Amino acid sequence: MKAVERAHPVVLACDTSTTVGSVALVEGDRVTAELVLQSPGSTSRRLVGDVRDLLAARGLAPSDLDLLVASTGPGSFTGVRITLAAMKGLAFALDKPLVGVPSLDALARPLLGRGAAILAALDARRSEVYAAGYAPDGTPVVAPAALSPQAAAEALRVACPDLPILGVGEGILAYRDVLVGILGDRLQIAAAPEHSIRASVLVQIALERHLAPTDVAAIEPQYLRRSEAEVKKTLADAERLQAGPA
Repeated sequence: MKAVERAHPVVLACDTSTTVGSVALVEGDRVTAELVLQSPGSTSRRLVGDVRDLLAARGLAPSDLDLLVASTGPGSFTGVRITLAAMKGLAFALDKPLVGVPSLDALARPLLGRGAAILAALDARRSEVYAAGYAPDGTPVVAPAALSPQAAAEALRVACPDLPILGVGEGILAYRDVLVGILGDRLQIAAAPEHSIRASVLVQIALERHLAPTDVAAIEPQYLRRSEAEVKKTLADAERLQAGPA
């Protein structure tokens, strides 16, 4: 059988930092396969099977990959951790390079060049969002942080006082009324398909920025705050110390 000629690089990208997971294959300058799925359970639990299915659909073996790209968060603690663990495992096993891309950068990237500042926000629960702000050309103007939706809106309003603001992400949808109350008609809401992170966009960012693969073990998740389990443990430890010896 004649070998199939493929464009290179062949890149596999994954994101499960939100309730909508995404896995993509990019060969050369074409997205040849992409799966976007909102699962009733955790999308991160499907990750290995989704990767296997995409490779099989393209007649690819893991050894055919040239580069791996993973989202590094912020987002779901479990989702970010599982994506990075799976992609690190693949990178080590295959001796392939791995690049990490921030989730909020990937959320904002498709909206650049529309003449509006961009507020990218994920729902962080506890009445907060993971948010970052960008100028119309993508220049960061509000650093990623866990903020109240009011604080996120005010930060971008001050950073870009004369521009309309385009809001994108689950955090925007969750706190739409609050944000409109602060930004008024300056706020435009992105279209429905744009509120999810696309794995193919992770590849676009990695290649556009010429991100150099680093030590795989050194790539760390960007959580921005401690998990609820960590907070509960800290409080329990403090209560035990305060109570003294039993």
